[in-house]
Amino acid sequence: MILISIKEKNIRKMFFCLFVLFLSTNNIYLSANENDSLRTFSLDSIVVTNIKQPYSKWLQPTSISSINSNVIELKQIREMKDFSAFIPNFIMIDRDSKLTSSVFIRGVGSIINAPGVAMYVDGVPHFEKSSFDINLMAIDKIEFLRGPQGTLYGRNAMGGIILVHSKSPFIHQGTKIQLRYGRFNDINFSVSHLNRLSNKFAYSISGEYEHSDGFIPNIYTKKNADKLNSTSINSRLEWRPTNKLSFRLINGFNLTNQGAFTYGLVDTTKNWVDSINIDHESSYKRKIYDSGLQINFRNNYIWLSSQSSIQLLNDNYTVDQDASPKNLYYAIQTEDQFLLAQEINIHSLNESWYEWNAGVFAFNHQIKRGTDVFINMVKPNYQLEKRYNDYNRGFALFHQSSFRLTPSLNLEAGIRYDYENANSVHIENKIIEGQKTLIGDYNSPLTFKQWTPKISAQYSLTNKTHIYATIAKGYKTGGFNTVFEKPEERTFQPEKSWNYEIGTKISLLQNKLNLETAFFYIDIKDQQVKQLIDLQGVKIYNAGKTVNKGIEFTLIAMPINNFNVNLSYGFTDAKFKEYIYSNKLDYSGNYLPFIPRNTLSAGGVYTINHHSILWDRLDIGANYIGMGKIYWHENNKINQPFYNLINASLTFYQNNMTLTFWGKNITNTKYLGYYFESAGKKLGKPGKPMSFGISASYRIK
Repeated sequence: MILISIKEKNIRKMFFCLFVLFLSTNNIYLSANENDSLRTFSLDSIVVTNIKQPYSKWLQPTSISSINSNVIELKQIREMKDFSAFIPNFIMIDRDSKLTSSVFIRGVGSIINAPGVAMYVDGVPHFEKSSFDINLMAIDKIEFLRGPQGTLYGRNAMGGIILVHSKSPFIHQGTKIQLRYGRFNDINFSVSHLNRLSNKFAYSISGEYEHSDGFIPNIYTKKNADKLNSTSINSRLEWRPTNKLSFRLINGFNLTNQGAFTYGLVDTTKNWVDSINIDHESSYKRKIYDSGLQINFRNNYIWLSSQSSIQLLNDNYTVDQDASPKNLYYAIQTEDQFLLAQEINIHSLNESWYEWNAGVFAFNHQIKRGTDVFINMVKPNYQLEKRYNDYNRGFALFHQSSFRLTPSLNLEAGIRYDYENANSVHIENKIIEGQKTLIGDYNSPLTFKQWTPKISAQYSLTNKTHIYATIAKGYKTGGFNTVFEKPEERTFQPEKSWNYEIGTKISLLQNKLNLETAFFYIDIKDQQVKQLIDLQGVKIYNAGKTVNKGIEFTLIAMPINNFNVNLSYGFTDAKFKEYIYSNKLDYSGNYLPFIPRNTLSAGGVYTINHHSILWDRLDIGANYIGMGKIYWHENNKINQPFYNLINASLTFYQNNMTLTFWGKNITNTKYLGYYFESAGKKLGKPGKPMSFGISASYRIK
């Protein structure tokens, strides 16, 4: 933890000296790497799927974790939350429902407003965290890029970016039927069909149904409060009329109906959550539709790509806000989103000492929100009716250049300009016995302008060993509060950061040992923080400064034949540098809430290849997950200590049949999944208990 003790002013000096060192000593290891490994990548459109990062993750000067479909199935990863701690310094908090999918990478993120981590699914941007928790069906791989990616990807990529890629029917063909059953009546049934009709046309279609009875009982209703039903349908069409031109059309629809507001009273001395006891059944219903058309053209000199995206999201959230069996007050929240985005990207393909990547991005995002709060704790009863009509329109221009200064030294520099114009119309009424009285009528404009530069240097000691350093600016948009006490608190401004990272990537023993390390330092200003307003909700405002620093370590190895092991560790020290909450409360020096200081994952898979009546191959797998300490509030009074989870699986392969027996949290570790305080109550959600089950799949080729 040497980095943790270095002062901020010395951090900047260290990175400046590192760049000078790269430029002044670039011939030391020249004989060890005569080949230009930094420029080796296939131009075949079947292989290259990302115009912004056409190189393999090993050749990119940033921290990347890439999880393919085999790992997802082997580890029984069913949702995005399952990647918490499995990816270093990554957590998606299991708060309440798919609406509240708060993501943090390296301590950068958001609990309620615009996310600090961006997400793209087959090129379609997901602007709101309510669309982050998706079903992992027919996925080819998921990439987690840690650290700011705003130069190429723009808004809200301050902590990193998640790139989800579905399977291409040009690469994968066949029909797969899969059924999973587990504890708590956990049922998942999916069917996918991928077909390549010719060298020019291929298609895929898949469907999935998921059900769970849940594990959190509601004493009042005598039913489980966290039940889940979800249905998804996805399709993918690919047409390649010529070797230079290709089209890809993605469509996806998901319908989710689940229990919500599954919070019970917390005994903070034992970190124990009591069963919930509420009279209004809370629920979350979401419909989401994604569509993306990608057009690619390339010749010997350029690769031109156009991505047109549409996203429609409709949800309804019913919540018993008093969290009690008394009929005091409850709320109904609705939301309709429409996102239209267009991006055009052009990348040079000439093999030379200089290459470039440039593009333009534009979007129109409209959100209509409604909140109805029913107050029954006073006489006469009344209703607060709130309506919000928000829009945000913007465009961006970006460029990145790559300079091969020597066969071993590569320098990348890029910059992006974002402009956004937003507006929110907010009308609030009070309704008593059918009589409506206007409380407030607000029209709040907001404009964002931001430059996000980035510079990286990478030095190759050998073809398989690289050292890199990166300096980048991060940016998270401002926005509008739905709850506020004064008109001037209606809006909040963007959050900005400067990020410094050095890292290494080493591959030895013919790729049987792969090691990645990274040290990072993040200086955040205009930090967006939340303030609870009792009986109303939470408002966001800009307060103070934050410093996040830490380390990441990943090891993937094959020590003996048929035995694969992996180890990853992340440490984040995220503290408020300046944060005065009020005249009486100064949180400067305190840890940021919701950020695990340590994330640890270790696992292994041993394969037995033995043809018999029972199996052709047997995989024995085990995985350990550790995470904590997590502070739940800026005052740092309540925390979840470091906890341990152990998962295991036994997978039999026979011809086209696969059978897996699996267990998660097999030691039944009890921990807090989420904690907060409201109206004097200590409320929380328990972590997932022990579960086990069986998964079977059959492939028709």
